[in-house]
Amino acid sequence: SPGDVIQLGVAAPDRGKRSPAAADRQTGDPASAVGVERARGQASVNKLSLAAVQSDMFKFDYGTNRYDLVLFMYMGPVGDLGERFVRALKPGGHLLIEHFAGGFEAGSLPRLFKGLDVLRYSEDEDYPDYDLRNKGRVVRFLARKPIAP
Repeated sequence: SPGDVIQLGVAAPDRGKRSPAAADRQTGDPASAVGVERARGQASVNKLSLAAVQSDMFKFDYGTNRYDLVLFMYMGPVGDLGERFVRALKPGGHLLIEHFAGGFEAGSLPRLFKGLDVLRYSEDEDYPDYDLRNKGRVVRFLARKPIAP
């Protein structure tokens, strides 16, 4: 089965439809009450199980070995969340980040997420997830938590 997903910033209702739609259970951390309602409505339309939580992403309890995918899309600087995201991933779980390239120091994401195997890291002139008409510098990061031997 596809597993458990946490998507930070689910206020954009189309993202939940495109990216984690295959999830068995999706936890969202929307930035506003409007985002919570939009996310719940989109989950209902797509027949997804969604636990939408309005919470400060820096105070939220991500848990340990809880998620198969942590999805962080255009939510600002990661701050001290690196270790917490790594801890929250199940062995074999993935971390996926897309953000403006200027939102992070060039080359910094692999250093922020120690303990993960980097599968893809790029900083390119491309279309961001939310705007397919205007190109900009976009950073994309995909990493996997190793499965213990």
